[in-house]
Amino acid sequence: MGIIGFKNILVVGLGLIGGSILKKLSTINSKALVYGFDKKEETVREAFKLGLIKNQDNEFNLFKNDILIIFSVPTLALEEAYYLIEGKITQEQAIFSDTLSSKTELLKFLNSNPKLSSKFLMSHPIAGSERSGLKNSKASLFEKKIVLISRVSGQTKRHDFKKLKDFWVLMGAEVLSMRPEAHDKIFSLTSHLPHIVTYALMDLLYKNLSEKTFLYSGGSLEGYTRVASSDPRMWKDIMLSNKEEILKAIDGFTESLDHIYKLIESNDQELILSFLKNLKSSRDNLLDKN
Repeated sequence: MGIIGFKNILVVGLGLIGGSILKKLSTINSKALVYGFDKKEETVREAFKLGLIKNQDNEFNLFKNDILIIFSVPTLALEEAYYLIEGKITQEQAIFSDTLSSKTELLKFLNSNPKLSSKFLMSHPIAGSERSGLKNSKASLFEKKIVLISRVSGQTKRHDFKKLKDFWVLMGAEVLSMRPEAHDKIFSLTSHLPHIVTYALMDLLYKNLSEKTFLYSGGSLEGYTRVASSDPRMWKDIMLSNKEEILKAIDGFTESLDHIYKLIESNDQELILSFLKNLKSSRDNLLDKN
C-alpha cells in the first residue's frame, strides 16, 4: 500500500463516511498520525477503542505541520464544525477538504472567508449507504468509487491538489475534477432527485398500504425504496442547502411524469411502446459506453 502524503490527518465527523476513512487509513502502512473529532464524544471514544484515532476525546490540540482536515458532517453543520476545531489547529499549515454532497452553502461560507478558501479543496466521494454511523462504516466503502475534487480558489497550490488526489486514490477511489459551480446542478438530477422520488413513493405506499407495503413486493420494492432509510438529518440538510436546483429538478420530473400520465390516458399502445423502447435503448446504450 502507498504512503499517505500527510504527516497528520484530522477527520471531523465520525459517521459512515468519516468512519470509513478512518477504517481505510487503519489498513494503510503509513506514518501519518490520525485524529478524530465528533460532537458526540462517545463516538470519539468508540473510535479510539477501535484503534482508529490517537485521541480518546475532543480535548486535544493539533498545532502541527502538514495536516489534512476533512469535514464529514451534515451539509448545514460544516460552518459550526469548523469553528469548533479552529482553535485546535494551525490553519497556515493545513489543507482542508470535505465530503459533502451539496456545495452551495459551503461555497457561500468559503467566499466569506478568503483565508480558509485558499486552503480548501472540495471533495465529494460518490459512495454511501442507507445505514449511517461509525458502526456501519467500512474500509472498502470507497473502493472503485468516484471522488470529485473541486478547486475553490485560484490561490490553491497545485501541490496541495495532488496530495489530496493521492489521498483519495489510496482510499481506493478514482478521482475526477469538477467545477464547484456545476456540482449542485448535476447532483440535483443524479442523486438528490432520485432520493426525493423514493421518499415520495414511500409516502404514497405507506399512506395507502400501511403495514402491507412490502407484503407482495417479492423483494424488488424493498430494493427500490432502500434509500428512504437514509439518515434523515443528512437529507434534510441536502434538500435545504441545494433548494433551488432540487426544485428545478422536481419541476422537470413532474413534466416527465405528466407526459407518461397523458400517454397512458391516451390509450395509444404504439406511442406508449415507442416511448418505453426509446428510454430502454437510451439507458442500455449509456451503460454500455460506461
